[in-house]
Amino acid sequence: MAWKALFGEKATTKLAGLFDNQERLESVSAELRTVSGLQNTQLLVVRPHDSDFDKKLEPETQGVVRTAVRSHVALGFAGLIAGAILWVVLYVLGVGAVVSSPFYSAGVILAFSLVAGMLLGGLVTARPDHQAVIQAVDNATKAGRWSLVIHPRDEQQCQAAEKVLRGAGVETVRSLL
Repeated sequence: MAWKALFGEKATTKLAGLFDNQERLESVSAELRTVSGLQNTQLLVVRPHDSDFDKKLEPETQGVVRTAVRSHVALGFAGLIAGAILWVVLYVLGVGAVVSSPFYSAGVILAFSLVAGMLLGGLVTARPDHQAVIQAVDNATKAGRWSLVIHPRDEQQCQAAEKVLRGAGVETVRSLL
């Protein structure tokens, strides 16, 4: 789980339960607090036709900034190391372009691998796996439904929350990580 070090958020997983009425949402929310140990700050309600629910989906703005810095630095460095290994392999194999101009080829390979690592860091920061949750909550809100956005801090909380939602027969959507 070394990849978790790339993230600066306390809750990297997003879960959402979609409800037709507020009473059902409150009932399941109370059960989630009891069974899974989730705190009020980890359970955020999105009301029907709520146009300003972005803070409830991504409440840790400072965590996102930390994720951006960590992922770009770590993956940029990893890309640089991978590029150096690639250059050494190509040099040892005697690839003509690398052997004939070792400094230029090293510079180009290292630059491209650094950029590739930092692009990967950007992908980690963008969190495309959250898009499924964001889209489901947006669709539910526009359709006049209630959403309970859950921010579990560890895998145990996540599994407990999923179990409660499944047991209650609630329509659920979850991010990958």
